[in-house]
Amino acid sequence: HRGLAGLVNAGRLHLYAPPVRRHTQASEFRINADTPLPRVDIIYAHAGMTGDLLAAAVRAGAQGLVIAGVGDGNLAAPALAAAREAARSGLAVVRSSRTGGGVVERNIEIDDDAAGLIVADELNPQKARVLLMLGLTRTRDRGVLQELFFVY
Repeated sequence: HRGLAGLVNAGRLHLYAPPVRRHTQASEFRINADTPLPRVDIIYAHAGMTGDLLAAAVRAGAQGLVIAGVGDGNLAAPALAAAREAARSGLAVVRSSRTGGGVVERNIEIDDDAAGLIVADELNPQKARVLLMLGLTRTRDRGVLQELFFVY
């Protein structure tokens, strides 16, 4: 989302901007093919959405949810109530945006602190899912998980 960091042309690497966030080799995550990863589902929000899909994901065994919300990661009131309930039950619930760009900010239109929600910052739902899966291999602490989304 930050634009072109560099390119390879004729076998030569041309860097234009150094990465400012932690990534790949700088990551604290060390997994291999045998590392079990927790189930994290992505739920796409829409106008008039109820909480049924979120509740179904919880019943099916999801350990985390990424909600691909509208605009700034927003969702309809019934779906927000279900997200709060999932977070209250111990699940990590991340608000992301389905718009394809931008930053999902904490506590702007939704009181994330009161709801127990995590924001994806600039990560799209797919990337947020991967980071949440990795994060859940280390902790279930919402504050620590939120910090991961600000660091990666």
